[in-house]
Amino acid sequence: MSATILPLEKLDLTTQTYSVLRGKILKREFKSGAKISIDQVVESLGVSRTPVTTALQRLAKEGLVEIIPQRGTFVTELTTRDVSELFDIRLMIELHAAEHILETGKIARFIDDTQSSMAGMRQAMVNDDYGDYETFVAHDRDLHLALVKCTDNQHLTDLYSEMNVHIHVARVNYLDTVEKARQGYMEHEDILKAFREGRSNQVQQALRTHIQTVKERILEILDRYGGKI
Repeated sequence: MSATILPLEKLDLTTQTYSVLRGKILKREFKSGAKISIDQVVESLGVSRTPVTTALQRLAKEGLVEIIPQRGTFVTELTTRDVSELFDIRLMIELHAAEHILETGKIARFIDDTQSSMAGMRQAMVNDDYGDYETFVAHDRDLHLALVKCTDNQHLTDLYSEMNVHIHVARVNYLDTVEKARQGYMEHEDILKAFREGRSNQVQQALRTHIQTVKERILEILDRYGGKI
């Protein structure tokens, strides 16, 4: 574990430890399959073992780490099958959410809820030579979460959010150029345009195109890395 972590100074050390470790995993500073040393985290953060072990248990429940007795704690790896199945589930949920929005007249609400995400994506790719890809991915994630939240189904939203943690990890691995970010942004524009026009078929097609494109890109990367990241 080579990532630099600054010591914590405030209260609620378990929550802060969890946030730091989760952030390092999502940003791929802790690589898939890497072992997380409790002793090193304790030393880096300046906390006792209890906040660290509790934070790791929470991360294990989210599926971001795997705690193996007698061996230690490891960052969860994503396989080709994992990514393929997660994106299939994601597509089903988002298509359901889109149908709900169109049928219940929540288009204006959804469009309004996505404005900050679209603005954030534009800002993240403002320079042709450098893009803030992590920020772009975060806004990308928030836009799709806004779609699901419009169902007002908390159980579905919670399920999607938990699943989306792993999709977020996968996104960070493929989105590494302004060109890819720009294409993703335009695909989001197509989705929103279809919603504004209230055309169900176009909404479904735009969602399918976007989600399938991202899925295929990530599977290509997985193939180059031997089927796992």
